[in-house]
Amino acid sequence: MASESKFSISLPDDLRSEVDDYATLTRRSRAFIIKEAVAAYVGDQQAYLASVREAEREADEGTFVLGETVADWLASWGSDSELPAPEAGAAET
Repeated sequence: MASESKFSISLPDDLRSEVDDYATLTRRSRAFIIKEAVAAYVGDQQAYLASVREAEREADEGTFVLGETVADWLASWGSDSELPAPEAGAAET
């Protein structure tokens, strides 16, 4: 089992009540609920930051589609002259 450290946090009363209600409903401890919530939040943020870094890398490499190109494509939907989906590639000029 991984080692654990204790620390305290301050929560607004209404949020603490929500945590307590959820803990009661799920028959889990407040500590368990908060630990799971923090783990989920950190995981989500790490995934978000990884996607931002990937997007930055792709932009630096010129692998993207200009917003104007996407807007033109979307505007063509449902028309007789619908455009094909744009493909990411070298930066457009």
